[in-house]
Amino acid sequence: MEKRYLTVSALNRYLKAKIDSDSQLQRILIKGEVSNFKHHSSGHFYFTLKDEHSRINAVMFSSKASKVPFDLTNGMKVLVQASVSVYDVAGTYQLYVDTIEQDGLGNLFLKYEQLKKQLASEGLFNPENKLVIPKFPSKIAVLSAYPSAALADIIRTIHLRFPVVRVIVFPIPVQGKDAYLEIIRTLRYVDTLGFSEIIIARGGGSLEDLWNFNEEGLARAIYQCKTPIISGVGHEVDFTICDFVADYRAATPTAAAIKATPDLFELQQAVDNIKYTLNNLMKQKIILNKENLNRLKSFYLFKNPQKMFEDKTAKIDYLYDQLNNVFNHDLIEKQNKASNLIQTFNHQANLFTLNQRNRLDTINRTMSLEIKRKLQHNQEKFYYSLSKLNTLSPLKTLERGYAIVLKEDHVISSVDDLNSGDKIELKLHNGIKKAIIE
Repeated sequence: MEKRYLTVSALNRYLKAKIDSDSQLQRILIKGEVSNFKHHSSGHFYFTLKDEHSRINAVMFSSKASKVPFDLTNGMKVLVQASVSVYDVAGTYQLYVDTIEQDGLGNLFLKYEQLKKQLASEGLFNPENKLVIPKFPSKIAVLSAYPSAALADIIRTIHLRFPVVRVIVFPIPVQGKDAYLEIIRTLRYVDTLGFSEIIIARGGGSLEDLWNFNEEGLARAIYQCKTPIISGVGHEVDFTICDFVADYRAATPTAAAIKATPDLFELQQAVDNIKYTLNNLMKQKIILNKENLNRLKSFYLFKNPQKMFEDKTAKIDYLYDQLNNVFNHDLIEKQNKASNLIQTFNHQANLFTLNQRNRLDTINRTMSLEIKRKLQHNQEKFYYSLSKLNTLSPLKTLERGYAIVLKEDHVISSVDDLNSGDKIELKLHNGIKKAIIE
């Protein structure tokens, strides 16, 4: 019996027909987490729907995708109404989504958003903290999986654009549990080697595949680096925490290589354009100078230099006369002004001297009167004090018949101080007499 072989296309069509004929698969309700989301330019949605243990590809055509009232993002939990069919070209089965609703955020996506908000509040994403990517690097470090398509694209792009730069590859794990720890160790080591810039890159993938580049430790290590860092992780739609904290975020690894290097061909073109412009300017300058030289050669004064000398001599004579006139006129004016000032000064000096002399005479008269008045007042006050002093003088009292009793040169003021036989002195106004008390 002859064996009949099916073609691959026939098998895929058969399986598609079998699945399409199963009514249980034409309207199913399924929930899961969105991953690898892509909004195609055609308007279609392509993504993977997954749970903890499995995943399935899904597509939502633009006619239905345009009615979705929210932005579909990686990590979002959704409720889907769809049908199952086979994409016979690739031989894969997938969901054809009719409607989709939100069912909360996935744990990884929620963790991603929380860390992003925290680091942003600490200033790790601030533009003023980012280093400038050098325009003409001498040495570039590339941290990527080796070998990988992303690394090959970077090396090829750099060699095409700027082949004079030195590129050194530092292999790193870009996926798997705790791979970010090895990335941190490599990054810190490379940061000490004096590279012009560092490229961190890997190809696209799901949120889980890229998760090592969302780790807080790696983000802080990038922020602390002294070398400018370009992040080229994932595809254009992929955003990681490293993208936000790096000094420059490139949409793809190839875009990272383009940012890291100038285009040597463009530089050569720019140099050629400058050379062309300079040559034209020099030619124009030479032509202009030749025209000026020819014009000067034909200038009539150069053919008759005596004329120029005569004109200058006549002008000097004219200026000399003008200067003398101005000088003489100014001198006369200054002399007249000086004479007027001297007369004014003499007149003012005489007035000032007369006024001061009158003032001095007035002061002298006032002082003389004041001195006489003061002397008379003091004399009267002196005579009054002298009269008062005489009135109070003990001598005046003695003249009225009183005497002062002295015992041993001490004045006796009470009879109790005297005893019989005491020798005393009696001081009168006109002398002293001695006596004995009985």
